[in-house]
Amino acid sequence: MKHLIKTAASLSAAIFLCAGALAENIALDFAPEQFEPRQNALVDWNDGVLTLKISDPEWSGGVAINPPEGEKFDFSKGRYLACDVKNLSEDSQMRLTMHISSGTGDSKSDSHVELPRRECKGGIGLNPGEERTLRIYLPHANLFKAPGDGKNMRVLDTEKINSIEFKIEWPFETPKEYLVDCEISNFRLEGEPEYGKKISGSENYFPFIDRYGQYAHSEWPEKIRSDEDLVENRKREQEKLDKTPAIASWNKYGGWAKGPKLEATGNFRVEKYEDKWYFVDPEGCLFWSLGIDVMQAYTDPSDRLSHPHWYAADIPQEDSLPFPYWNLQKKYEKPDPKKDFYETLARRMEAWGINTIGNWSNSELMALGQRPYTVNLGELIKGFPRFENQKVKFYDVFDPKFEERMGNVLAERAAQDSFILASINDPMCIGYFIDNELNFGQIIGATVKAEPTQPAKLEFVKDLKQKYGGSIENLNKSWETSFADWDALLANKSEPKSPGFREDANEFNEKFIDRYFEICRRGVKSAAPHRLYLGNRIVGFRQGDHIWKAAAKHCDVVSVNTYVNSVFGVSSERMLDKPVIIGEFHFGVVDRGMFMPGLVPVGDQKERAVSFTRFIQGALLHPNIVGAHWFQLRDQPLTGRWDGEGYQIGFVDVADTPYEELCDASREAGKYMYKYRTRGKLLDKMR
Repeated sequence: MKHLIKTAASLSAAIFLCAGALAENIALDFAPEQFEPRQNALVDWNDGVLTLKISDPEWSGGVAINPPEGEKFDFSKGRYLACDVKNLSEDSQMRLTMHISSGTGDSKSDSHVELPRRECKGGIGLNPGEERTLRIYLPHANLFKAPGDGKNMRVLDTEKINSIEFKIEWPFETPKEYLVDCEISNFRLEGEPEYGKKISGSENYFPFIDRYGQYAHSEWPEKIRSDEDLVENRKREQEKLDKTPAIASWNKYGGWAKGPKLEATGNFRVEKYEDKWYFVDPEGCLFWSLGIDVMQAYTDPSDRLSHPHWYAADIPQEDSLPFPYWNLQKKYEKPDPKKDFYETLARRMEAWGINTIGNWSNSELMALGQRPYTVNLGELIKGFPRFENQKVKFYDVFDPKFEERMGNVLAERAAQDSFILASINDPMCIGYFIDNELNFGQIIGATVKAEPTQPAKLEFVKDLKQKYGGSIENLNKSWETSFADWDALLANKSEPKSPGFREDANEFNEKFIDRYFEICRRGVKSAAPHRLYLGNRIVGFRQGDHIWKAAAKHCDVVSVNTYVNSVFGVSSERMLDKPVIIGEFHFGVVDRGMFMPGLVPVGDQKERAVSFTRFIQGALLHPNIVGAHWFQLRDQPLTGRWDGEGYQIGFVDVADTPYEELCDASREAGKYMYKYRTRGKLLDKMR
């Protein structure tokens, strides 16, 4: 590797000022010995350009850029850590993430000087030959660490950064030459830190949440400062919606009216057309599902009880603080704004190019009959049998009550909910999800740890008796154990370490998972054989083959939630020639006063829109993927929802103000997605 050394000082500090720069950008330079290739990645550093080739997608694959020995990187003088990335592939989309961290694994200090080990990241998806900037917003602890018990973003000690790492986060790709083939250049610190956001002392910091649920100590152009602002926003948006035409190439379902015509059955179904899977709408038109989750008027109230001093004095003195709903009441000037909000939301979907109402959305919106929708029949449904006395995110599928309840779940829900009943014969209903992100990895451990009366454990032991001819001695020989009899095995609560046990456990695990999907399918089809069973929204594509096999066998469409910059590289072989829908994806940033960007951070609102486009482009060209649903309509609360998530991931913010860049990108995608899918080639422009 060749290396151009700018100055001796730049090598020791790994930082030098750009010539002519006004202290806004600080260039970073590295020596060859600072690069640490991982998992057989190919790395070359030549005249300020890093060439990186990754063929193995495992977690550690890629490269780390380490500071000079005995030192740390000092990034405290920049707003962003940035670099330019160029995809050298001529035909493939690539994804890459950049990670930085400070602190160590055993650091427990709460001071910003010695923070526990924490990481921040940024990511990018690039089309063939494309070059863009990859940025990480630098969360300086000395600026953004809140006093006392205040909330703040995940800060780093930016004077002591451990390394810069590039890799393929959450890998799911099949190894090949090359999954990543790129050049990374112009490493730099961009802009100055936002010194004006520093808060000195609790007396100046609290309260930090205003009456609209916004961060009090930041400013941005769209920030709401009065009730009149909300009303004016409503009027401006309604004027814009009135002037925005419907997408001419869509039929009333959002299917491709000007495309090929297949058999019309009056219901949604799936079919492979010209080697790509599609939904087919009730009129027989090809349909690709572009959706948004959690389309609700009332979401994620904040909790005053634990921290009443966080909130401004003019906020209603209630324990639960539903800022989004209060803002809608002010915006629509009505105590009950739901009807107006959902009617506006239906118009927004048309304007934004969204043709599907996604998971966890409100039935009042669905009942308007203007857009197709999906329904979730429940997740980890209350009252369905589980593993007793264990916190396991799964059911006991061998309990007879599970077969009875889940095998009739749609009929049971329809008897309780008139909208669910109506959905069975509503042509706008695409189909049904059951559950969300169950933990398949807990099944064997839960079975072994269960009480002797647990149905799953009884089934496991029954299978073992059959396999080993009723001989506990034969099982002990295979498992390298010493159980006195079968009752002792039932009483056992620890997993043997032998290969024999693992083989039997894997066989039972496959049987268990297959039964789960089989009974869920029965629960839909027994009441609505013409409706699609859309699966259980598996966590990511990195799942065992047995899970894919069971899902593909029983689901009409396999659903997967994935938080990455591109799904272009997902193996079609893994999907076993089944259609797949992305149940969740998103991109987030930390502007407009938010503390947490989301699971896939990017640099700014413009980059969020581009990232959305690249994700949809990669999904459109994947032969198995039949849709993608964004999570979620609205940003989560500044201080976090019930489980701590407080992500800036919405199409709208807490005050119901749309993110125009994202909305415009979504309309472009919806307008041209059918032509793009049939074109079969990655181009930067959707059209």
